[in-house]
Amino acid sequence: MKNKIVLVGASTGGPSIIKEMLKNLECLSSTVVIVQHMREEVIPFFIKDLQESLKCDVYSTPTKTTFTKPSVIICAESCIVRKNYATYEFVTDKQNQRYTPDINKLFSSFAPFVHDFDISVLIMTGIGADGVDGAKELKAKGAKIYAQDEKSSPVYGMPRVAIESGIVDKVKSLDEIKECFRRL
Repeated sequence: MKNKIVLVGASTGGPSIIKEMLKNLECLSSTVVIVQHMREEVIPFFIKDLQESLKCDVYSTPTKTTFTKPSVIICAESCIVRKNYATYEFVTDKQNQRYTPDINKLFSSFAPFVHDFDISVLIMTGIGADGVDGAKELKAKGAKIYAQDEKSSPVYGMPRVAIESGIVDKVKSLDEIKECFRRL
């Protein structure tokens, strides 16, 4: 059985929703990697808040992992993942970034590893289309793609673009997303 990884991309409206969907988790059976658009100077406060309020392990990039110990990893800046023997490293990569942090950049970097893991992608609230191109690459290699529904999205841009692109396997309400995370 492959280890599970859930990649989450969010922008406007995301911090409170991310905290809401993760707050009651006692434990995880997968790794959750979150890319939340945010000014670089604010991201450490977001990470610290999650570390203090969640009941699971929360790490910040740059970091190394084997993806065998379930945890939450927050991208502190634009980064990519690369394999170094049996370890995967999240390394800073601000080259050609369009957003801070850049969701497409991280999602695309996971494309070579889709066959190593059971990867799911969740595109959540936010303006624009960040994450959609990276999710397309992952979908083409077999990852499952989910989008937050319009009703529960404070800003319906990113999920709408993902749905309109035809890559989304299922649209989920916030309650359905929270239920999925409770089962992780």
